[in-house]
Amino acid sequence: MCGAQVSGGRITFHYRPDIGSWRLRPASRYKAWLKMSLAAEGRGEIAHLAYTFVSTSEMQTLHETLLGDPSPTDVLTLDYREASDAPLLAEIFICPAFVKTSARTYRLPYGEELRRVLVHALLHLLGFRDDTPENRLRMRFAEERCLSLWKTLNYFTHETPRV
Repeated sequence: MCGAQVSGGRITFHYRPDIGSWRLRPASRYKAWLKMSLAAEGRGEIAHLAYTFVSTSEMQTLHETLLGDPSPTDVLTLDYREASDAPLLAEIFICPAFVKTSARTYRLPYGEELRRVLVHALLHLLGFRDDTPENRLRMRFAEERCLSLWKTLNYFTHETPRV
């Protein structure tokens, strides 16, 4: 794996009560994967990334308040850095129910779509955009690179014998 070493910083997951008992499990694997994804992209020291999982109604409210769009969405990324080369400091809101609907629409496994959304937000923080067909293609390739790291992490954590 080429890329930068990702040092320090924290990735945290927060869950609003109105989404029920749903949780990312195991959280430590998701955090390791997100850090591997940053390293693979060769940039992005972390100060703090806070992922907050919210209900559809809360996401709609956030989307309207922050972007003036009353429609629901899967993810909102709020970048709190003062300079783009500063360590990543951001809050990311994800709506698991919307992600589940998208997964059904695109006929993808829910877990894969959820991981795509998790890393999609991270890639936005690294400067990836999805506002043109060319940028969407670059973003999709980066998402696929990161999703392949999940499969690698899964292989090594489950199938490598302990010594």
